[in-house]
Amino acid sequence: MNESQSNRRDDPPPAPVQREVYRESLIDETSASVDDAVVHDVYQERVSGPDGDQITRSEHVSVPSDANRRRAGITRAKQISYFIFGVINVLLLLRFVLLLLGAQELSSFVGFIYGLSRPLVLPFQGIFAEPTLGGSVLEWASLVGIAIYSLIAYGIARVITLVYAPQPLATRAE
Repeated sequence: MNESQSNRRDDPPPAPVQREVYRESLIDETSASVDDAVVHDVYQERVSGPDGDQITRSEHVSVPSDANRRRAGITRAKQISYFIFGVINVLLLLRFVLLLLGAQELSSFVGFIYGLSRPLVLPFQGIFAEPTLGGSVLEWASLVGIAIYSLIAYGIARVITLVYAPQPLATRAE
């Protein structure tokens, strides 16, 4: 046995190293909306070793860019447009089904739906004949209204996108 082998046997084994890792994401509550929120990613690591405890902490803060905020505003405006026209289409669909099934206007719910939807179908009445069978009415004006209001919603969403979308940088001809 040589000297280096005997020293290796007498050295104590290295102390084990313990690591504890802690991560969290914090959202700044003072921001106006969730889209504008500032996100703090906190990373903390505690290492316990022969030299004692050492704590390493780092924090990454991300703030949405102006382009992301603009995109979020465009998306919100389109969502509002689709929501409004979706409510209109649901009213017209309910009107169509109630008329098709021959629902009586004496019922408060049916009268409410007919009253809300009457001004919405008024521009489309008279385009097609409305066949009746007993108390049932096939009101084509409701179906035409659903199609037209859907197209209007799509058109408004496209206009919002075109008007508020970021403009590409113009290239100069040299």
